[in-house]
Amino acid sequence: MQPAVDTLLDVSQGLNQLTSETVKSDPAWKAALLAAKLNQLNREGVDASQITVRWKPPAKGKKSPQYVIKLGDSTLAVLDGKILSADAKSNSEAGALTATNRLRRLLGDAEPLSEVAGKPKPAAPKIARVLPSVMYQISGWASWYGPGFHGNRSASGEVFNQHAMTAAHPSLPFGTRVRVTNLNNGSSVIVRINDRGPYHGGRIIDLSMGAARVLGLTSSGVARVRVDVLGR
Repeated sequence: MQPAVDTLLDVSQGLNQLTSETVKSDPAWKAALLAAKLNQLNREGVDASQITVRWKPPAKGKKSPQYVIKLGDSTLAVLDGKILSADAKSNSEAGALTATNRLRRLLGDAEPLSEVAGKPKPAAPKIARVLPSVMYQISGWASWYGPGFHGNRSASGEVFNQHAMTAAHPSLPFGTRVRVTNLNNGSSVIVRINDRGPYHGGRIIDLSMGAARVLGLTSSGVARVRVDVLGR
């Protein structure tokens, strides 16, 4: 392995000394230099399993990433949009893998690689939170109920579950969803109307014990709330 790497460095240094900076930036020259490297490595019997490809971020002012084909710690080629594999139409991960695996096969029949090293994982997609539209709002006092009613039939015919997110309202259709916000602490919960009430003057909604706990009003018994009617 080391003689091959040393030879690679010797070839690169020798050729670089014969050229100006302008010539060395020419794609044709780079291709000739790479061919010379590969021919020398083939004669040296390089360990093809040491040929890898690694992702690098785009160069300054560029959009496309770079794919660096390496032999051990030495760079063989940088695919950056100007230098591509023979059958690649664009600078892509697939093209970089194809070029690398071709070298691994031709220089030592090494097993193909399945992925480019160092490639960042794609960011998790952001899921937009769709808020239900508000039909109208009402404000007033809320109370809660539960013990003594749990397991009984509600006005809608459902069995009342004090732990479910439900509420009683004097007139909203059964099944209507409303968002109740405790104006004292900002907590809110969405409940479904499945019962009638409250029957105490001045109160606009009667919450199940479960909903009251979310809003933090089980101790006080009542609280000023805003009710956003969301529909069904």
